[in-house]
Amino acid sequence: MDAITAYLENHAEPESAVAGRISATFGHAIEIPAYGERESLVRTLASVPRGPRGDVLIVVVLNARRNSPPEVHEANAVAREMFAALGSPEVLSETPDVRLYPDPRGRVLVIDRATDASYLPPGQGVGLARKAGCDLVLRLHTLGRVLSPWIHATDADVELPADYFEQVAGLDPETTSGAIYSFEHRFPAEESLATAGRLHEISLRYMTLGLAWAGSPYAYQTLGSCLAVPARAYAAVGGFPKTDAVEDVRILDALARDGAIERLAGAPILLDGRISDRVPISTGKSLSEIVRRPDSEASYLLPHPLAFAHLAAWIRVLDALARRGAVALLAELPRGNPFFRADLLEEALEGMGAFDAVRAVIHEPGDAREVLHRLHGWFDAFRTKELLEALAKGGFAKLPYRQALTEAPFTGLVDSTDEDLEFLRRALAERERELAVHPAGVPPLLPEGA
Repeated sequence: MDAITAYLENHAEPESAVAGRISATFGHAIEIPAYGERESLVRTLASVPRGPRGDVLIVVVLNARRNSPPEVHEANAVAREMFAALGSPEVLSETPDVRLYPDPRGRVLVIDRATDASYLPPGQGVGLARKAGCDLVLRLHTLGRVLSPWIHATDADVELPADYFEQVAGLDPETTSGAIYSFEHRFPAEESLATAGRLHEISLRYMTLGLAWAGSPYAYQTLGSCLAVPARAYAAVGGFPKTDAVEDVRILDALARDGAIERLAGAPILLDGRISDRVPISTGKSLSEIVRRPDSEASYLLPHPLAFAHLAAWIRVLDALARRGAVALLAELPRGNPFFRADLLEEALEGMGAFDAVRAVIHEPGDAREVLHRLHGWFDAFRTKELLEALAKGGFAKLPYRQALTEAPFTGLVDSTDEDLEFLRRALAERERELAVHPAGVPPLLPEGA
């Protein structure tokens, strides 16, 4: 039994069963969770382009929990009316309500998980909504009803580029586990919100550039709105987790262990930079926290550049261990460099249980590639973040954002004196797009002169 069949038989959401009732064939499919969306959902749907391989199936998962705020239920009711205006639907299921509407680009399939009969369970949210939609697309793929091997996922507050479906055409779905689209935020006119949005985007790009410079395989944006996954890889990692937040972080972490995560260099997806408290960890939540902070711009901090240098050193150690086997774990570190705190790195790694975990991994059989894959399977995106946080607490405290940007060797802003937030945001965006064309390798342990 292959991974897709096993997944569909044992782990797929029940909504996926309606795939057998769909007779049409589509070139592409895209999944969009919608929770209390109104105008933004209309704009998102209008931006879905025609696909080069034929009709497009747009899967919208209308969702809420019973205890969701009244305004969410009201907005979902408006969305139902909007879909009803598309024309007479084909009813594929009544509980939950699944309907297939006509659309000039193909079809719009609406899974309604926002009614008394089908509310999402307590503690579950966008992850389950994404999973229900993507599971259905996966089953259509196995039935030959979706020709593209890619499952596309986005959000209900974006604008997709005209070449959205074409951008993955050059990737091999057998060796690629995921693709991340380029993105840019659209900022509101209100100055405080626009400042918060630019600071947040700067932090996202700074982190990704730092991880890429350090040689981390987890150097990508973790945005569920910018994700495409091959059907094979989606099933291999068990689909989206049914969480109320960070479902995109978790599936990307799993996908990175399965294979390569590719950055796309095409036209960006435009994201709404808006305040929201819908989920505990999100762009909207971050913007809300920045706006509430007094003197938010002056007090905004980014990780210390030397924390990424120490991360790079640890990644080099992992590479050496994979190639040479059991050696002194930290023998590669530059003990005589005054800017390198080997003691702090050792303390942070010890606190994470890294040394015992690494020893266990390298004693398992396998060639260097297999061992390195397992090492990075343990030292994943979450542990990478844990190490950076431990280094910040131990001695490399975060810096004011402007200082961090000019001191970091990976931003391209070392010689810049420009303090305009929009200039800085665009400079980092361009720097990140360059990674899609020229991926960064593992750098020297420390920048020259550091």
